[in-house]
Amino acid sequence: MSPDVPLLNDYKKDFLLKRFPQTVLGGPRLRLGFCAPPYVYINQIILFLMPWVLGGIGTLLYQLGILEDYYTAALSGGLMLFTAFVIQCTSLYARNKSSVVKRMLSTDILAEEDEHEFSSCTGAETIKFLIPGKKYKANMVFHSVLAGLMCGLGTWYLLPNRMILLYGNAGGAILLFFFGWITLCTGEYSLIVNTAIETATFQTQDTYEIIPLMRPLYIFFFVSIDLAYR
Repeated sequence: MSPDVPLLNDYKKDFLLKRFPQTVLGGPRLRLGFCAPPYVYINQIILFLMPWVLGGIGTLLYQLGILEDYYTAALSGGLMLFTAFVIQCTSLYARNKSSVVKRMLSTDILAEEDEHEFSSCTGAETIKFLIPGKKYKANMVFHSVLAGLMCGLGTWYLLPNRMILLYGNAGGAILLFFFGWITLCTGEYSLIVNTAIETATFQTQDTYEIIPLMRPLYIFFFVSIDLAYR
């Protein structure tokens, strides 16, 4: 191969820049191949960080000595369960309200993503783009319950006081708290909002929506070790 030939051409580089963050973060499409309104990206960031906010409420009450650790887990899990149901019902309402999202005509035959037109921040087409929803209503309930359970146990696992006792210093606790919540947000997003397009998985063959359960499965595995130890 000639040394002048690039490892990634412009098309492959653009594809990588779009797909890699989505795979790492569990679903947020923070880079699109077309000019989308800013609220499309802002809404995705809000949905991604929502578990952190809900878990932070319970964590703050625990740190202030208002709640015990198990009440903290129950509170954060309950808030996440309610939020997940609201997200799923909102997606269902948007799908029933209008037809499919209108696709923009594109002259680029190599475009990997559909290009959509958005009319407003809370429009049905925007909601359907951000939250595609579940194929089966049973999964709306099952995934929401699983999201609440994961948030509750994750909050319990990542309580700062416990992390400080584990590592003996605040530095290790802060790092684990930060990256632990990024991991939880990734699992929650792929479970109740939108699943990332995995590099080696055909989503059209995922009849029973197994892919969204993979990240939560890994999280439950590590949390279960801590619960078994306690």
